[in-house]
Amino acid sequence: MNTTLAIRRPIGTLLRHAIVIIVALVFFSPFVYLFSTALKSSRQLLTIPRAFFPAPLHFENFITIFQKYAVGTYFLNTFLVVVFSIVGNVIVTTLTAYALARMWFRGRELLFTLTLSCMFMPLFLIIIPRFLIFKQLGMIGTLLPLIVPSALGSPFCIFLMRQYLRSIPMELSEAAYIDGCSELRIYAQIIMPLSRPAIATVIIFTTQWRWNDFIEPLIYLQNQKLYTITMGLYTILGTSAEEINIHLVMTFLIISVLPIIAIFLLAQKQFVAGMAHTGLKG
Repeated sequence: MNTTLAIRRPIGTLLRHAIVIIVALVFFSPFVYLFSTALKSSRQLLTIPRAFFPAPLHFENFITIFQKYAVGTYFLNTFLVVVFSIVGNVIVTTLTAYALARMWFRGRELLFTLTLSCMFMPLFLIIIPRFLIFKQLGMIGTLLPLIVPSALGSPFCIFLMRQYLRSIPMELSEAAYIDGCSELRIYAQIIMPLSRPAIATVIIFTTQWRWNDFIEPLIYLQNQKLYTITMGLYTILGTSAEEINIHLVMTFLIISVLPIIAIFLLAQKQFVAGMAHTGLKG
């Protein structure tokens, strides 16, 4: 009996590893195709049958994309939108979540419920009212319509941060009250340093949302000098099939996705810890 169990355990482990490897390969295969196509020339793309691994490899595509298009401008504009959105979102989200999680006041739960209800409001429902507001403020044609909504906080991030702050023992705040600390000092010097995993999670989500956003830049941006990465991709794709250079499109996609991957890898531990702790208390 023990021998049978000893045999079944390695077999079960091998099967689990095999399934994980197969699933990983399935999800990773689009990236392999992405790199393969990005390293081809326009002539190699027309070759039938098309070689999966091109020979020779055309690494000069990464130089051509910068020479032919304003890739640096696209990255700079996106970087500005992301940075200002992160700064505003982190400040507003942490302050709001702190009040909802660790301060008692009348109507707190109602306010939190209203905040949660905003999570289920589709973007397309508020596009027209938001556009009219920004038009009256004279912000159309600038980067401000992309920055201001994100910098004023996100209902999902507020919910995420509130759940994390509720997992921090209230005894820490009570001890600080006894020592004469103000609410703002407790927030800045005690609670925020303990909330780094949740803050890292908010930063990752905000970066992803702003980096991948296409609808709002398409609506608000009129000058190509203000185009973000998604609008840059839209420009590179062209308006007809004859204008599309697939190898350059794939090259641009690689360049545009690398910063997101790097940010996630750098903050991976904090991100996982933040997501895990948000479920400790309901």
